[in-house]
This record gives sequence, C-alpha cells and structure tokens, in this order.
Amino acid sequence: MLYPSSGIAELEIQKMLPEGVSLHITRIPMKEPTYEAIMHMADSVEEAASLLADARVDIIAFACTAGSLIGGRGYDQKIVDRISQATGLPATTTSTAVIAGLRALGIKRLILVTPYKELITQKEKDFLEEEGFQVLSYKGLSLDNTYQQYKMDPHRWYELVKEMQQPSSNGYFVSCGGIRVVDIIGQLEMELGKPVITSNQALVWHCLRRMGIQDTMAGFGRLLETTLRS
Repeated sequence: MLYPSSGIAELEIQKMLPEGVSLHITRIPMKEPTYEAIMHMADSVEEAASLLADARVDIIAFACTAGSLIGGRGYDQKIVDRISQATGLPATTTSTAVIAGLRALGIKRLILVTPYKELITQKEKDFLEEEGFQVLSYKGLSLDNTYQQYKMDPHRWYELVKEMQQPSSNGYFVSCGGIRVVDIIGQLEMELGKPVITSNQALVWHCLRRMGIQDTMAGFGRLLETTLRS
C-alpha cells in the first residue's frame, strides 16, 4: 500500500484482512490534506511502488481517495498504469476500487459524505458523476488535517449518514481512507436497508478480489461478501 505520510488509520485496513493476507506499506508525501498537496501526491509514485515491489507483494494499492481522483476522470487509471509499468505488478487505487464497488453493488444514485473541504468534496462529486453515478446529496466536514479525520468518533459518521438518508438512493459512500468507519458499516446497512461503501472497505475488497481471494469478512458490509465483476 502506498500511504499518505501523515496517515494514521492503517488499523482500519488490518481489521478487514483475512488470515494469511499481509499488509506492507510505503509512505508517499502528504503532510496536510490541502488541494496543492493532494495534487502532488502521485509525483513520486514510481519510486515508492518500486520499493514495495522489492518485498514481492502481489498487488500495489495507491491508498488515498482524493489523491487518486483529484485530476478528474481517468486520473486513477493513469496512476494504476504508472505503478504497473514501474513494477510489472497489478495495481489499483482507492477511487478505482470505490467505482468498482459501486458498480458491483448496483449503486447508481448515492449519498456522499466526506471529511474534506468543499473544493475537494466537489471534485469528488464531479468525478463520481463523470463515471456515470448520480450524487443525490453530499456533505463535506472541512476537517483541517489527518489527525482531525482520524480522531472523529465513528459514531459521528454513523449519525451523519443517518441524517442524510434518502429513500430514492441506492446506497451511501463515506469517503476517505483516514477516517474510522469500518466498524459501523454493518449497523448502518441494517438500519438503512441499503449498502454502505467506505474507502478502506472498497480498497481491501478490490485488492483481495484482484488477487483471486474470495474470502468474505462478516460485519464489514455487503461489499466484502460480493464477487468482483469482470
């Protein structure tokens, strides 16, 4: 996993890994989640990915939602291509995984919740809509840094999603790999009656399925019980 240098939420990923799957991390620069910093996250992706390739990993994931969509539609695939060309390994990004997850669950009309400032939240809305999804409503919390993102209590995210529920939606997307939300996915899905996708959940699912691992992990939402469509 290529992970933001200021990120501290690796445990969210670890919780969802089945027995026998290990996680290995190389940091990439992103001290604060500003627009400029996010725009430059992928500048050194080849060098960072090559370090992970030395560990003989099976897949490399660019683990930042905003950082993999900030350049608009197709930007995530450019990062994937750069990683694969530099290492010869399969690759994905968080936004690539989210798009695949939304499609796998048939979510076309969604509610978006993020910790980001308005500019980045709007960029994400635009990215999703360019990919063919309809964002019925969205909310960004304008949190200043990754520490604030991580420290926000998971129950607050639960409350926010419940407050934004709409009967006409197919599902909900809680964006950002730096927040703590994987433990509330199951409860939200049960109460909303709709699937809930989160960044880290989608990334784990996409990596596992791309590696041919079909294990399901109970409690982390419908997506981790779903096969990957070709």
